[in-house]
Amino acid sequence: MKTSSVARLLGQTVCSVLAIIALAGCDVMVGMGGFGGRELAKDQWTKTYKLAQGGQLEIVNTSGSIRTEATDGDVIDIVADRTARATTPEAAKELLQKLEMREQVAPDRVSIEVRLPVRGNVEVQFVVKVPRSAALRLSNTNGKIVVAGAQGAVRAEVTNGSVNGRGLMGAVDASTTNGSVTLDVDTVAKDGIKVGTTNGGIHLTLPTSAQAEIRASCVNGGVSASNLTLESQGNQSGRRIDARLNGGGARIDLDTTNGGIKITGK
Repeated sequence: MKTSSVARLLGQTVCSVLAIIALAGCDVMVGMGGFGGRELAKDQWTKTYKLAQGGQLEIVNTSGSIRTEATDGDVIDIVADRTARATTPEAAKELLQKLEMREQVAPDRVSIEVRLPVRGNVEVQFVVKVPRSAALRLSNTNGKIVVAGAQGAVRAEVTNGSVNGRGLMGAVDASTTNGSVTLDVDTVAKDGIKVGTTNGGIHLTLPTSAQAEIRASCVNGGVSASNLTLESQGNQSGRRIDARLNGGGARIDLDTTNGGIKITGK
């Protein structure tokens, strides 16, 4: 075979291979965007409740997110965007209809629990306006929790996802398994702050004038404090802080296994 023929044959082969690769790439993109004819069904679930001063709101979600914003007044406004995915529009709609929003309502307590179908791909995105004085008890399995402006106690638990809080004034108990916790508090309440993660970092920002007993430790990572005047209360290391802030006061406990801890004064 002549050299030119060999070159021509190789060129044809390469072009054929590239064409196959290009087709494969298109198939992958289609798969990411809806492989197998995957379809969506969406709706919006809205509710309004009155809550007594200092009452509690509880939300238990499985997949999606929970965002709360503190407002004046005594009304809870909940908007939940719900999405189901299935192979056909009909199946997606049927799946969405099987999603349960279980309510327990009393003057001083409102509880919403998402119950998903046994099988199916469904998520719920909560956006909630809640009275400032309300205590919050929020739980999510896959997705984030965001809390803004709460003056009551906050308890937030996530399995896979992050917890983010800002402008908080009450006691805080936040934990994640796979995810980070970022808190910016305006006041360290008398019942203190407790944060724990397994795989994720912790960042706490608090007033420089706060009075607290701080204990922070990690297994794999570092612990640091900045813009705060701390009085050491024991052995310190790059992985542990045990100190008083402004003479001591409420307890702050921060623990993580894999991740760093940062404590910052503002």
